[in-house]
Amino acid sequence: MDTKFNSLPWHDAELLSISIDRSNAGNNDIITFVIKWPDGNQNDIVFNDCYLFDARMNFGVVAEESILEAMCLDESSQISDIKSKWQSLGVALDNIRCYRIITNSTNSQINIYALSYTLS
Repeated sequence: MDTKFNSLPWHDAELLSISIDRSNAGNNDIITFVIKWPDGNQNDIVFNDCYLFDARMNFGVVAEESILEAMCLDESSQISDIKSKWQSLGVALDNIRCYRIITNSTNSQINIYALSYTLS
């Protein structure tokens, strides 16, 4: 579990945008979230070496996309499935994590399965 990720001030932060960068496809697939924190500051959260992006997002609500909570998970059935799939191809993903973001406004859930993230 990544306690630094979990301790960010997620509640009532605003998700401004999501972008996917596959310019180095298969070598380093990147997903970037632009987040506006409750104090008004804004950061990019860049997820590196992504292996799965699972987004169930609801639209049509006229409101900012505020975040209810976010967490980093070390274990889940999906993580086990990803590790197993890639292990059969000779790729060890011991450090893969699920970064989950759940929103207030639209009750959306986004799961990013990646090896790391940076905050910039």
